[in-house]
Amino acid sequence: MKNRIIFCTGGARSGKSEFAETLALSKEGQKGYIATGQAYDEEMKHRIHLHQERRKQIWNNYEIPYAMSAEIQKILDECSVVLVDCLTMWTTNLVLQDGEFTSQEDINNRERFILSEVQAVLDAIRSYRGDDEKTIIFVTNEIGLGIVPENKLARIFRDIMGRVNRMVAAEADEAYMTISGITIDIKALEVNHHG
Repeated sequence: MKNRIIFCTGGARSGKSEFAETLALSKEGQKGYIATGQAYDEEMKHRIHLHQERRKQIWNNYEIPYAMSAEIQKILDECSVVLVDCLTMWTTNLVLQDGEFTSQEDINNRERFILSEVQAVLDAIRSYRGDDEKTIIFVTNEIGLGIVPENKLARIFRDIMGRVNRMVAAEADEAYMTISGITIDIKALEVNHHG
């Protein structure tokens, strides 16, 4: 029995999270919601509160800003369908976790750490053996379609985020992109893995 990984990407406010939530709710079993956002200010606290209120009747809620690989096994024990919203916030948290970069070596080490954490999560999902098939849905932002950022940290983040998205998309059984509320199946359109 193979656990399924589903990748949902799109721009900000594209409708990707709503699509992913609808997809999760269409599947059988206990739902789990991994929220990766952190409340840095009052507006973010309010957003998180609204999300929690909307979800609490149906979902088991997990707040995991950092060490997802350490928690995923327990969550899969408790839930059949897990929605991770979102990879972008999680990657942001990991990029900023240890403060500023002082050298290229710092950047390379941080990227290696983040990609190894992503791989550990994917490996844990693939190797998990339970009584039922698990479905894990990752929501992320497609952030590489704009101009190259002027800010150094933004460029570092964009590059790491692109690699995280590629890793998860390559491993995914299904992949969708939402643009202006319209979702397309991008695995069905896939030409090759090396584009």
